[in-house]
Amino acid sequence: MQPYQQAGTILANAFLQYPLMKYAFEGRTETERSEGVNTLYSRCAAASAMYGGVITTEDNKGALIWLPGKHFPLGLLREIKSGMGAIPFKLGAKTTLRLMKHDSVPEGWIQKNAGKKMGYIWCVGVHISSRGKGYCRLLVDKSIAQMRAQGMNEFWLKTEDSKNVAIYQKLGFELIYETVVESSGIKSWVFKRK
Repeated sequence: MQPYQQAGTILANAFLQYPLMKYAFEGRTETERSEGVNTLYSRCAAASAMYGGVITTEDNKGALIWLPGKHFPLGLLREIKSGMGAIPFKLGAKTTLRLMKHDSVPEGWIQKNAGKKMGYIWCVGVHISSRGKGYCRLLVDKSIAQMRAQGMNEFWLKTEDSKNVAIYQKLGFELIYETVVESSGIKSWVFKRK
């Protein structure tokens, strides 16, 4: 299994109960949501392997995917090349539109306000049995080191889980923007670290 495939599996497991995933896959069975979330994160991890970075912990309990500013957002051509263009066909139009409409608000805000040398931590996830053990810090620090080595000097991420707000602040991120996204009714927090 390629590192990006393992990362996709880890992230799917970590985000199965995430508020945005529950909203996007509303009306689906637990099995259907699990399969859909796995498809989604597998494609996201494949895109990160092509255009950014993929990091997994040695024990496969945590994973992080990131993109450099020049590839954030990916854009249609990179989505097609990475396999993300197939997501609407795999997940269905309703789920895809729910994800796109929600993410367009916080990610659009980041795109407007980030500097040219930004890096975007797209997803960081830790298996439920390993949370609170420093995995997030390890993954974030390693991703920032990789991005700095490529000339990036500001690092952005977002979350839709209130439990993550304090975690990211402890990791040196500043809460820059928060909003309830109208299309989903879900709150999103945007963070930046220099």
